[in-house]
Amino acid sequence: MFEVFEKRPPILIEAEKARFKPGFAIQVLIFIAVFIITNLAQSIFLTIYGAVWSTIKTIKGELAFDDDKALAEAIDKIQEHLLLPTLFTFGIITLLVIVYCRYIERRSMYSMGFVRENAFKDYIRGLFTGFVMFASAVLLAFVSGGLRYNGFVTGEQFALLIGFLVGFMIQGMAEEVLVRGYFMVSVANRSSVLFAVLSSSIVFAILHIFNSGISLTAMLNLVLFGVFTAVYMLKMNSIWGICAIHSMWNFAQGNIFGISVSGARPTVSVFSFELKPGAELINGGSFGLEGGLAVTVVLALSLVFIINAKGREVAEKSHKSGSYR
Repeated sequence: MFEVFEKRPPILIEAEKARFKPGFAIQVLIFIAVFIITNLAQSIFLTIYGAVWSTIKTIKGELAFDDDKALAEAIDKIQEHLLLPTLFTFGIITLLVIVYCRYIERRSMYSMGFVRENAFKDYIRGLFTGFVMFASAVLLAFVSGGLRYNGFVTGEQFALLIGFLVGFMIQGMAEEVLVRGYFMVSVANRSSVLFAVLSSSIVFAILHIFNSGISLTAMLNLVLFGVFTAVYMLKMNSIWGICAIHSMWNFAQGNIFGISVSGARPTVSVFSFELKPGAELINGGSFGLEGGLAVTVVLALSLVFIINAKGREVAEKSHKSGSYR
């Protein structure tokens, strides 16, 4: 049952060829540095973009800063407009993390989980898995009285919806590359697989600690999600599936079901679900469904399933041939 924590898949074996293998304490410090640098790069881009956009809108008379009320309204409009561009800037994180792994640790793309074989198939399967998982949580919360369905609300915003889908595909990949493809695999170079999985999952949860509406249940769910995706990656010997699961989980949550994504409200969605007051234990309250027990149940069952599932058999000759580098 727990052989996934004992038997190293080819991507971890490949990672052992890295030239730079810092211990855990140093690795954490490096991770913090990488995180700060990537977020700084994001902030610089968004600041420039936001300044240009707000200037153009001000000239056109669509934004005003005459008084406190006008200023507050203008800030809200700017923040709302930056939601989608923010998702696209996560591509900066993916790029910089790859640069670090390739040129500092001297690890191959294969060791990060970027396996060519079955990549498309794994990604499509991941999208389906992510949707089913979150839809199950919505159904459980609805049946138990934690959600109220308010109908179909997309209207004529289909293009914006597609934009958010692409944005979450970029954002989901970035977080998985940062936490699993880089940090977890690098930690596993000097520690056990179990320690690498647990430590990376805790780090993943901590990255969300300042999100609006965070709670103990939300932190637990974030850790569970991290463990699930880590085990999934190791079982499949590929990062593509968890990138897709993460992306679809967030997209379905906010832009299909209209529920807050880690505390952030969606601007467009297919359906509208309202969190019922008094049922915060189930629906997660202001943090969104991820902060409730409905998601806890789904993640716990998903984790049990993936731990017991048969892992992918990887042809040894394909791995040694270097065809996935």
